[in-house]
Amino acid sequence: MNKLKERLDAFSDAVIAIVITIMVLELPLPEHDSWTEYLQFGKGIGIFFISFVFVANVWYQHSMLYNDAETITERIFIWEFIFMAFLCLVPIFTKLMTSDTNRHTVMAYGILTMIVSLLLMIVTNLVLRQKYKDKAQMRKVFRLVYGSHNNYQGAAGVAVPVLAYFQPEWAVYWYLALPVISFIFNRQDYADFEQVTSLSNEAQQGVLALSSHDLREFRKKQREISQKYAQQRHENPNWQQELAAELGELVKANPEIAQQNQTHHRDHLQERSRHQSHH
Repeated sequence: MNKLKERLDAFSDAVIAIVITIMVLELPLPEHDSWTEYLQFGKGIGIFFISFVFVANVWYQHSMLYNDAETITERIFIWEFIFMAFLCLVPIFTKLMTSDTNRHTVMAYGILTMIVSLLLMIVTNLVLRQKYKDKAQMRKVFRLVYGSHNNYQGAAGVAVPVLAYFQPEWAVYWYLALPVISFIFNRQDYADFEQVTSLSNEAQQGVLALSSHDLREFRKKQREISQKYAQQRHENPNWQQELAAELGELVKANPEIAQQNQTHHRDHLQERSRHQSHH
């Protein structure tokens, strides 16, 4: 399965490279020395960059995901090909929007990008599920780390095609902004998720128990600590273990978690005392 994973990853990279190449070749070249045709050509380049940013963001997320994939199951294999099939439609829908930027073509493009993003999320979830043994715990951490940003991006993905029905020109600009926002959020969320899942089960439970305010503070400090250790990665071979240890201590230091641990410890002692008295 490892060889299949490597070949599937290489195949996906090749498909994405071909998708971008086709989009370039589909640009409408000016046939006459006419300002109208030059303006159409410039518009085509602008729409190409929108699709390029979208596909490049998909490639980045896909590559980061497969870096951690140990094996490829049959289910992942099937969903991966469904995802690639819809991604291959991007050049056609890009050409449609370039040829005639109206509400129907802009809405169709938005629906396609929404489907591709949804399929990538499904593949991501499947790959992460087969990586972690405690799948219920993984799902909780995944929702905690990715939840708010995924909800915002999902809502935006639905809202922009609706906007395209009324203002297709405005929607085109949002199609450029959304992949950039997604790249920024998902890049950091991915790093946070990897770090939280590297903690002990007790520390993960502590993170899951944090309030919204405490969770925001924890993730802020988590990134500060991560940046500190990232600068040491070439000099300190044990930086990942030390990072996990410091994050674990950060969770325990939270007053809310400390109080919960004390309560659990007290309940455990009382239960053991009752058990000994009974015997």
